[in-house]
Amino acid sequence: MKQNYFLLFVVSSVFAQAQTANHSNFSNVEASSGMKANTQTFDFAKSPNSYIYDLDVAKTNNYGGLEIPVKKAYEMWAKYDYLKNNGQFTPIPQGNLSATLYWEDLAGLVESVAVNAGSSPEDSTIKVNINKGKGKGNAVIAFKVNGVIYWSWHIWVTDNPENGVSYKQGFETDKNGNPIEVQYMDRNLGASTDSFLGNQWQKSGGLLYEWGRKDPFPALANKDFFFYELDGEVGNLKHRTIDSDKTIPLKIREFNEIEKNMNFAVKNPLTLIINTDNANWFSNKLHRSEGPGTDFMAWDLWSDNFKGGNGNANSSNTQIKNDTRSYELKSELDPCPDGWRVPSYYGRVTTNNNMGPWGRKNSGGNDDTNGYNLIKPDMLNAALDGVKVYPGLGIDFSKAQNGGRNLGLVPITGGYKYYPNSVAPNTSIYSIYQDENSNGGLWSGTYGFDGPRYLGVISDAERKDVSAAGLNSVYVNQTGLSKDAMAVRCMRDPNIDFIGHFPTQYFADTEESYANGLDAPNTYMVIAQPVLEIPISKAFAVYNQVLTNQDNLPTNHLVAKILWTDNKDLVKDISLNLGSGDVRDGKIIINLDPNQVGNAVVSLHNNSTETPAYWSWQIWSPGEQPGTITYTTEDPTPAAYNFVNLTKSNLAAMTTNFMDRNLGARLAAKNNSNFTPNDISVLSSGLHYQWGRKDAMPLFRNLSNAGTSAMVYLGAENTSETGILNYSNISGDDYERNYSKEYSLYASNNSNETKKISENILYSVNNPMQFLYRSGAGQLYDGGIKSNNDVSQIRDWVSDKQSKAPERWGHADKKSVFDPCPDGWRVPDVSYTALYTSSKGNSPFYNGSKKDRYGKDGLIQDQATGISDYYEGENVQNYYVKFESGNYNVGNFPFAGIRGEFGGNKVSVERSGVWLASLADLGTGYGLAMEFDQNSMQAGTGAYPQAAMSVRCAKDEPRFLLINPVKTSNSTLSTINIPPANTDVSKDIYPNPFRDKIYLKKELKAQFEIYDISGKVVRTGKVKNTEIDAVDLLPGTYILKITDSEGKIITKKMIKTK
Repeated sequence: MKQNYFLLFVVSSVFAQAQTANHSNFSNVEASSGMKANTQTFDFAKSPNSYIYDLDVAKTNNYGGLEIPVKKAYEMWAKYDYLKNNGQFTPIPQGNLSATLYWEDLAGLVESVAVNAGSSPEDSTIKVNINKGKGKGNAVIAFKVNGVIYWSWHIWVTDNPENGVSYKQGFETDKNGNPIEVQYMDRNLGASTDSFLGNQWQKSGGLLYEWGRKDPFPALANKDFFFYELDGEVGNLKHRTIDSDKTIPLKIREFNEIEKNMNFAVKNPLTLIINTDNANWFSNKLHRSEGPGTDFMAWDLWSDNFKGGNGNANSSNTQIKNDTRSYELKSELDPCPDGWRVPSYYGRVTTNNNMGPWGRKNSGGNDDTNGYNLIKPDMLNAALDGVKVYPGLGIDFSKAQNGGRNLGLVPITGGYKYYPNSVAPNTSIYSIYQDENSNGGLWSGTYGFDGPRYLGVISDAERKDVSAAGLNSVYVNQTGLSKDAMAVRCMRDPNIDFIGHFPTQYFADTEESYANGLDAPNTYMVIAQPVLEIPISKAFAVYNQVLTNQDNLPTNHLVAKILWTDNKDLVKDISLNLGSGDVRDGKIIINLDPNQVGNAVVSLHNNSTETPAYWSWQIWSPGEQPGTITYTTEDPTPAAYNFVNLTKSNLAAMTTNFMDRNLGARLAAKNNSNFTPNDISVLSSGLHYQWGRKDAMPLFRNLSNAGTSAMVYLGAENTSETGILNYSNISGDDYERNYSKEYSLYASNNSNETKKISENILYSVNNPMQFLYRSGAGQLYDGGIKSNNDVSQIRDWVSDKQSKAPERWGHADKKSVFDPCPDGWRVPDVSYTALYTSSKGNSPFYNGSKKDRYGKDGLIQDQATGISDYYEGENVQNYYVKFESGNYNVGNFPFAGIRGEFGGNKVSVERSGVWLASLADLGTGYGLAMEFDQNSMQAGTGAYPQAAMSVRCAKDEPRFLLINPVKTSNSTLSTINIPPANTDVSKDIYPNPFRDKIYLKKELKAQFEIYDISGKVVRTGKVKNTEIDAVDLLPGTYILKITDSEGKIITKKMIKTK
């Protein structure tokens, strides 16, 4: 069958209407760019190294993927100077063409990769099938001949990133000297979102690049401290902190010549190349060629405006001035997509603010050295007046200088930092991604005096020596090391017509895309409601969009039934109205007794109600409208200028509107004269849920007799066809014997880990009443001595590996399709996923109003802390705990127990808790939860995801932002106090990161203390023979404090790796 392809052309920042075209015919295409139309000859060597797969466009048009022309690879090896071998070009040989998924940062994003042969090898394309239902992410596709990689392309799955700000100095021109607008993308290259504040804020940093390389490096840790993994041909790779063996590979630069190193880089697109000298990853030379003073020729890999020469846009020499102001053609190694490029500075060594793409306009000074770079909460800086700093997240420049310096939203990105071995420079070295909530930068295409130039942005809340808000700065004239990987913010290419458009070539999906009702709720709350209509479309949408890659379920004989209920009188009858059109748009009609309360689960099947369920929904009749309890984790610290949501915990304060009762509860847990305390506990307990599942599970608790099991009622066959409801009783013991299943009995045996997990989730959907568990017994999470926790024992129902399918409950994103809460509500989420990396501020139950047992602000979330003395709560006769004080009012919680807390399928009553929507950091696999026992509480602790416990829903609304008014002024800047340079000897403390020991370069009689990020002391002692033993510390970030015999204090942030 003839394949249809679609070229999506970009015209004036708006996607043009898709049009059919031959995928291999790029020459002599009529271009439209707002200027006079001209016939283009395409320069395939300058075709993009990355392609945008616009998720919204793909869904609207049901595109199944994209095609990549491989001609660029042939052009580069045949003509590019830096790929020569001994001065000779080395064209790609004849042979077998193949392509592979080299890596992806979202499991299952790329469904398949294959080469479509053209009339000649160079006219071939790579067909990449994308699974649209997986969401946004990144992948790299490798092109091979005879098994050798000859090129690779980055696939960026996102929404349209083209609506960024325009900011220019006012003199920029295109290649021919025509004035241009300088517009940037609205996000960093590879980022999932344009904001560090909304959904997917934790993925706003984007990918990282060694300067001059076309291939990206994933951080392997999001801004929220969640550590993700790569999959693909490279294997399963993790952050070095988790696994120092199976991580992004690193190689010391092997050759002196740039040609040989570039050859290696192209053929090894995910290997960090490190130089141990003072030159570059690609050459042993600091400059391309030397000359007197500043008259050297710099390296020019990303198309500097003056081609690496000594340019100056303010030069008195007209030719130099004009040439420096005009953008050159996009580099062959530029990592940006079609129509975009890396921005250039307007001078190689000039430091005037207006010589940089991000500097202040009409400014001849250097803000990096004159103090205008610093942002303090109690001091006005006119150069940055109006900026909003969100500590650790990023800086909003939209109102900077009354909009005159609008750089958009710039996230804190972190970056890969190289750590040398001072003893043996060529051994035991590593480059590690770090500082995701303290600093970062954006590369330019210009190489300066001793390295490439970049925009540096810092928001480091731990630097209290600078201000109450830490160190917050903007540096516009920074020079970095080419081996350190940083982010890229692309600008629109003003010379696109000189090299030709290479838009994304989409192809149509052969399968139907069905998404009707995808975001409909899984629980319907009814209050005195006689009839409920449940659309069944969600069952088919989730299967088509999430559980498979657009497969469809049979619909020949749909039936529904009441799967189970805890009140036989709640539902009067059930029927199925499939209408006359698409039966997937049908509805289940349920007649209810409006005077009854309780829960029921209705399920949809095909052919027979005894077949696996297509989907199921919970009906919850609480008898009254649940109330709402509003709680804010901590009060923002006052800031006169520039800061939003500044807090003592250094994390954003959160306001959450909690429901006043557990999901499925008939009552709120509070005093009620109509019920005994035991009955209040039972009626307020609600139902249990395993982490990441939508399906409710009964508790079997009996009213007025705590020692006996209540009954739950199972529905009979074909009730939607007969309308007759018949029930059979089951007890708690029956449930454990017949409605729970051990992992080995249901787990998929698919060798593909991604598909295996999808099939396990599908099993849970098909069997909504079953408790899915793994046998054995683990241990209670220890927040005091975290090294005591054996994370290998953590049990999850979805996989026998840790930290898989973290998106199940929609952390940091829109409400998940598996969220069990009713419409308008969701499982409450954390801000950061911190369990090991921090212990304060990220849980919605965090108490920032009290001091911990060490006298520091805020209670440590993961340590068991007294209910009454710290949380001002009360244990009501061991039936429920209430938190109703003015300082800590989060509601009341019954002792509902936990099923399968550490493994197995039994219910334990020693502890109770409510789930949070995220897995924990460091790849441990813990699910985050609030838990309590009779005496103590943990506001944010780790629990096994296989456990079934309560859910306390929260309003589905933005709650990450507490806005402090940001004062602005039109006054000129007076003297600003610049903190003195750090005079301690922290540079003499090494290595950092470290594994087992920390060393001092000189012997020192001193005491040391090591703190975790929450401020808790985790180790103390004396420095012995210049060594500090820290072998027992877990991987993570720590603060080292050294006090010498004269009382001098040295502090340094240290990173412990495995």
